Amino acid sequence: MRLQDFASKIFSSNLLSKPEARIVAANFLMQLGLQAIYFVGIIGCATYDLGADALVVSSLVLVLNVILVVMSFVAGPLVDAVGPRRTLAATLSVMAVAGLAGWLLPLSYALLYALAAVQGAAFGVGSTSMDAYPRFVSDDPRYLQRVNSLVYTATSVAVIAGPALGGLIVSALPTKCDFAIMAFASLPAVALVWATVEKVAPSRQRPASGEAGAAGMGAAGTSDGDPDLKARPATGARGFLGDLAEGVRVTRQSEGLRTLFLIGFLGFFAYGAFDSLESLFYRDVLRAGAQWMGWLSAIAGVGGTLGSLAVLRIPSRRLDMTALSAMLLVTGVGSMLYVGTASVAWACVGQLVSGLGFGAMGPTRTTLAQARCDVAHVGRVTSVMRVGMNSAGVLPLLVAPFVADALGVQATLFAASAMVAAVAALFVARTRSRRELLG
Repeated sequence: MRLQDFASKIFSSNLLSKPEARIVAANFLMQLGLQAIYFVGIIGCATYDLGADALVVSSLVLVLNVILVVMSFVAGPLVDAVGPRRTLAATLSVMAVAGLAGWLLPLSYALLYALAAVQGAAFGVGSTSMDAYPRFVSDDPRYLQRVNSLVYTATSVAVIAGPALGGLIVSALPTKCDFAIMAFASLPAVALVWATVEKVAPSRQRPASGEAGAAGMGAAGTSDGDPDLKARPATGARGFLGDLAEGVRVTRQSEGLRTLFLIGFLGFFAYGAFDSLESLFYRDVLRAGAQWMGWLSAIAGVGGTLGSLAVLRIPSRRLDMTALSAMLLVTGVGSMLYVGTASVAWACVGQLVSGLGFGAMGPTRTTLAQARCDVAHVGRVTSVMRVGMNSAGVLPLLVAPFVADALGVQATLFAASAMVAAVAALFVARTRSRRELLG
């Protein structure tokens, strides 16, 4: 019996019998591992166990972010070539091995840098693959809105469960034991994705549609009879760099996709400061222990869950660029509340509000992107969008420690949050005036 048939048989008679249920469950397990080890594991070990300062924390996050950006870009052509299923299975297998290494090997900076690199790669490839997966199952707009919302709801629940579970573990055991979560969460996720074969295969022979839809595709994940759609094409003679350029070209030629890219890039630009300074904000401003890194992240996950579920209640005609910009504004205001005082109570309120905005943004951005590109390019366009968001924080990450030396950690984080809110307000005004053109 083939491994694929064996996995399908396991999940054929329970709640995971539908492919979308398996996608959502696999995403939850993947994100559970990633969310558990990032803040509590990698940054927590560096800050509390090894006594790292802002520059060391920044360098760890820089390694993670650079690998994240590169692998997000690489993931698009890979997904379009071999599909999200195989891409995710390989990614999850690497995550399991890395989790075991972090848990069992002696703690050192070298180990943390290696784990940061692996996590950046897993975030980049895994998240891009998950964003693209629903579009390989169906092209029905309502289906995509629902499944994208549930996928991001699973991410938000993992943001609650991962850091909370990590905080519980490090309250009783050494901080490095947190890495075991990623090892054990990844294994069942491999089985889930391997049982979920794509229903729609991309055809690179079809021309890019620029703005709308997937030509030649019927509703609910079926093709219109074109036999070429049932066989996944090879990479082709253009080569890998040509595939990367194709994703950029498709994004550039569509005004809707260009605007989505700019909202992600400019909206997330200032958040790079949080990656290098947030753990110091906990330690030096809030005077909170390592476990609070888990608890407050979990509160953000509660907000994210509510935000992702709220997208299900938005009519499709109102799910547009202006709504996305308004969600970004919510994250900026929430972040200002989060870092604006030295009170843990206000930090909890801020994390809840900002999580609400982030939770709603994820499925909205993904649904808008999927509706504006052909299935043959969905992997590459998804990777371009993620590269825009992930690369936005690199420059602030580099300069934030020096700004913090001059202004203080809290003032730097508050200024970054205010920048996000200001950029979002400008996008609300611009997208509202161009609503008909942007769709």
